[in-house]
Amino acid sequence: MTQSQTVITEPALLSIEGLHKSYGAVEVLKGVDLRMQKGNVVTLIGSSGSGKTTLLRCVNMLEEFQGGQIVLDGESIGYDEVNGKR
Repeated sequence: MTQSQTVITEPALLSIEGLHKSYGAVEVLKGVDLRMQKGNVVTLIGSSGSGKTTLLRCVNMLEEFQGGQIVLDGESIGYDEVNGKR
């Protein structure tokens, strides 16, 4: 193993896999993947309209997303279509 390789042994605090979000015909998030470990500091940087706020709104359950998965502290979050609640 080289110095640049890191072995992650504990589960992620926040894991986003293949997240998709559209507003009508405009696809804002296109398969976003992100993994954050406890204690890490992460910065989202991008141009205006690149989806930074939309991503955070999905994580905070302020926006429904069309595809992918968000797991926060081991629990999947998102809209539950069966029960009609978040």
